[in-house]
Amino acid sequence: MKKTLFILSMVVSCGLNAQEYTLQQLQEMAVQNNRVLKNARLDVEAAKEDKAKARTNYFPKVSGTAVGFRGFDDLVQGSMPAGEAVMPIGMVKKGFVGSVMAVQPLFQGGQIINGNKLADLQEEVKRLQLQMTEKDTELQVAQYYWQLVSLQANVATLDSVKVQLDEVHRLTQQYVDAGMTTHNDLLRVELKQQEVASRRLELENGISIVKLLLAQLAGTGEGDISIVSPASLLSPSLPATLLKDKETAVQNREELALAQKNEEAQRLNVRMERGKLLPSLAVGVNGHYQTIDSNDHTNGLVFATLSVPISDWWGGSHAIKKAKLQRMQAENDRMEAREKLAIDIQSAWNNLNEAYQQIDIAKASVASAQENLRMHRIFYSAGTTTLTDLLDAVTLYTQAQSQLVTAQATYQIRVAEYRRKC
Repeated sequence: MKKTLFILSMVVSCGLNAQEYTLQQLQEMAVQNNRVLKNARLDVEAAKEDKAKARTNYFPKVSGTAVGFRGFDDLVQGSMPAGEAVMPIGMVKKGFVGSVMAVQPLFQGGQIINGNKLADLQEEVKRLQLQMTEKDTELQVAQYYWQLVSLQANVATLDSVKVQLDEVHRLTQQYVDAGMTTHNDLLRVELKQQEVASRRLELENGISIVKLLLAQLAGTGEGDISIVSPASLLSPSLPATLLKDKETAVQNREELALAQKNEEAQRLNVRMERGKLLPSLAVGVNGHYQTIDSNDHTNGLVFATLSVPISDWWGGSHAIKKAKLQRMQAENDRMEAREKLAIDIQSAWNNLNEAYQQIDIAKASVASAQENLRMHRIFYSAGTTTLTDLLDAVTLYTQAQSQLVTAQATYQIRVAEYRRKC
């Protein structure tokens, strides 16, 4: 029967052309296909456009105007004496006026230069945010992956327990037939079997949901994916091989770089506010053409403008003070970020070591529970222990195996979290 089921499952798998994915493959697919990351890349492209737009402020501002008109009558009318009579006169019935003007800013209080620096800074910020999103996405894939591994391993444990309970059921049936125990004991075994079956259904439902989440995150286009069984679950790396220098790790964090960029942006904002209170100097050229009642005229001129925002000084001084306060806040935020990142990395390291030690504890528990179950099965077969003790041993073994698998998967998640933070 088992052989038939195995062959059937292979046929179904081949028919569906199911593909197994490694953790690295899923992470690479998520980086390429995840919509959140696609939007983050579009943010970078938008920042590039803002940067290019800011560059155009160095160029002359060119504008043109054109006006054409035709009156129902002469726009300028009058009269003049002609002997004893009065002769009416009129002019300007139709015409066209056009002009083109170019203004080149020479000095804007540093606002153009600092505005371009802010645009450059914004692009760098978007790139840093993209890097953070990529790393966060890879971490999320790893969390789902190891959660799926844990759930599948727990299903395998329950399948093993089911085999053992089937054997207990067979022995109990023999005892009932021989009149050595009551039918109530058989019912208790069946209740335990149903409990295991119920738990298995819960795990299968959890596996289905995690697979959907993993497929959506990786953008596989499949509602049900398979993963390659990881060897690292049974042979995890030692924490000491993963240790990174904390100060170097803090310095490499995108969060600190973003805090530094924010501080730099606030310094530029102070300069921008100062620039608004400085004079503005520009030069320009204007070309003018007009034709009125078939009389053409062309002219041109060059000019310079100097603008001094005198009344803006009243409120501008307060705007500068506010910008300075925001710069001080940004400096405090940067120092706060550095301290918190150091704590965050230390916490991740502590969690990593704790998770590794939990594996050793869980392995010891499994060894004890396995021996306990083996002895109680022998005793029950010999009729020297009760069914209650045997079922309790089964329960302890199931719990110990589940805790071991959970500890192993948790350790791999802690490894991924530590690497993300370093």
